[in-house]
Amino acid sequence: METLRKFKASSYAVSVVYIIVGLIMLLNPNFISDAVNYVIGVLVIIYGVIYTISVYQKRETEMYGKFDLMAGIICISFGLFLILNPDVLVSLIPFCAGVVLFMDAISFIINSIALKKLGCKTWVVNLVVGLIFLAFSIFIVIKAKDISTLLIRFIGSFLIVDALLDFFTVLRFKAKEKKPKQEKYEVIEAQIEE
Repeated sequence: METLRKFKASSYAVSVVYIIVGLIMLLNPNFISDAVNYVIGVLVIIYGVIYTISVYQKRETEMYGKFDLMAGIICISFGLFLILNPDVLVSLIPFCAGVVLFMDAISFIINSIALKKLGCKTWVVNLVVGLIFLAFSIFIVIKAKDISTLLIRFIGSFLIVDALLDFFTVLRFKAKEKKPKQEKYEVIEAQIEE
């Protein structure tokens, strides 16, 4: 009973957070993309600064120190680049998704050929799905920058739907918990012989 209560409380909290983040992603996708870009840029800069500082703490190995200095400068430069060019990182996400979808499309097409050779009648479904995925993946890779805003909105919508479904599930558990369990009795007919 205590576990169910904790589950409900955490589910409500997660649902509320999902709805808030989902609404922000849906209504203001540029804020999310900029925030993600800035946070990652700052983290990369901090990582670069740590590498650079480590050069002055490790004087015993000259070659290792040069590598740390070089890695630190590259990280700081990349972090500054991300902060000054917020669209770069956000457009990489749909690009990467497009590449993964492209590989999946090729897999579907190859599987459809294998299914056809085995005599399976549903090979056409795999081929059609593979061709649709292939076309969609090429479109995503070409239009990655334009799709990033749409992708963020889609993810926001998905978070809201997910939160509402979680909330509904908890309400169903609650309703089942309150309903008294009806015991089923089996009626047995018997004859008494004297």
